[in-house]
Amino acid sequence: MKLPERKRRIIVGDIHGELEGFTEIIRNAGLIDGKDNWSGGDDILIQTGDVIDRGPYSREAVDLLKRLQKEAAVTRGKVVRLCGNHELMLIQKDFRYANFNDPMSFVDELKNEIARGDLRASYTDGERLYTHAGLRSAIREILVDEMRPVKPKLKTNNIDLFLLSDYINRIFMESVGNDDLERHPIFHVDAARGGNDPFGGIFWCNFSSLSSSEEAWKIPQIFGHTPTRKNEVKTAHGMKLIDVDAGMCHVYGGERVFLEITPEGHLLQHSKSLSKWTTVLIRKG
Repeated sequence: MKLPERKRRIIVGDIHGELEGFTEIIRNAGLIDGKDNWSGGDDILIQTGDVIDRGPYSREAVDLLKRLQKEAAVTRGKVVRLCGNHELMLIQKDFRYANFNDPMSFVDELKNEIARGDLRASYTDGERLYTHAGLRSAIREILVDEMRPVKPKLKTNNIDLFLLSDYINRIFMESVGNDDLERHPIFHVDAARGGNDPFGGIFWCNFSSLSSSEEAWKIPQIFGHTPTRKNEVKTAHGMKLIDVDAGMCHVYGGERVFLEITPEGHLLQHSKSLSKWTTVLIRKG
């Protein structure tokens, strides 16, 4: 079994083309210098998806993340890029929100990045599961049942997060490769977002649905997708569930918020209000 990562982790929610806000956040976090180059050493940046659409600089925000991903690797840092529902819609050739030129060529770029593992559906540091919108317990049970033929002793509520995350990413990679992005429940759209699924998969589940789930909190999770429209993260079940999407894009209020997990496991919320950044310890490790 892999050991949990004890590096400094910075988690940033949905960007939606808000390049200026994103660079302000990661500069404040000490991840980039004045020239927007990686300066985070071996820190880990986890971005929860929905980099594109809404705001004016979708392609530029993606390009910055791609460059930082390469630069961070040189200093043994890591930039984790998760796929959001907006990236997923683009791959499905649903361009209704695309506000940039030649979205079809972007589809090919995304598919290549997914095939290389540069863009993922899931990530874990061994302590928490990171996805775009969160994993409901009903979907988790389906995943565990699918894995049991190979791992017959798997238990739904006590599962190796590395094993679970790897399996989710395998489904994601294979489904994108086969152009089959509707069949598996992780892709299903919940009723709140116009779909027919009662729960919604990891790209679509709303925070209200996730927080009301009886057992979703049994796996500590961090995700985005549901904008809080406040300069703070939203939590439930003793911070077992944390929504980091404060609404960075001006469409959702232009909030500046990010979450930091220290090597010791402390959770720090960084937020900007009236041009001033403040840091609050929201949970001791």
